[in-house]
Amino acid sequence: MFDDLRRATEPPEPFEEEEEMAFDTFEQAMPERRIFGMTAGQRFVISLLLFGTVAVLGAMCLVVTQAIWLF
Repeated sequence: MFDDLRRATEPPEPFEEEEEMAFDTFEQAMPERRIFGMTAGQRFVISLLLFGTVAVLGAMCLVVTQAIWLF
C-alpha cells in the first residue's frame, strides 16, 4: 500500500503513457484462450478425474445389478 508513495505524488511522464497504451493494445489484440478460466493441463486433469468417476460408478452399477460378479 505504501510502496510507491513518492511515485504517486509525481506527475507521470508523457512518454510512459504512450508506451503503456501501445502495450495495452497488444494485450487486447491477443486474448488468452482459456475455457472456464483453466489452462489446458488443468482441463486435462479434470477430464481424467471425470473419466475415473464415471468408470468407477459404472462398475459399481454392474456389481449392484449383478450383471458381473467380483468373485
